[in-house]
Amino acid sequence: MTSPILEIRGLKVHFTTDDGIVQAVDGIDLTIGRGETVGVIGESGCGKTVTAMAVLKLIAMPPGSLIWPLSAIMNSMLFARKRSRLSFKSR
Repeated sequence: MTSPILEIRGLKVHFTTDDGIVQAVDGIDLTIGRGETVGVIGESGCGKTVTAMAVLKLIAMPPGSLIWPLSAIMNSMLFARKRSRLSFKSR
């Protein structure tokens, strides 16, 4: 496998509610290498969206580790920018 562009180790996301603690994600490990395509599938409510939100830091940083090598992030951003160039024409 190529060097990973994302590593997740022991990711846990728990929410405190009036009814107690909800363990939305409890100990995910995942490694994604350059050029790999990954699909996350599962039943409704199993933590797919919460995992994605944690990786994107859209929720408070949960326990566990997310490793994003800086070079991989920069290369991904440059690639996305090159692919998303838009041209506008006035009528």
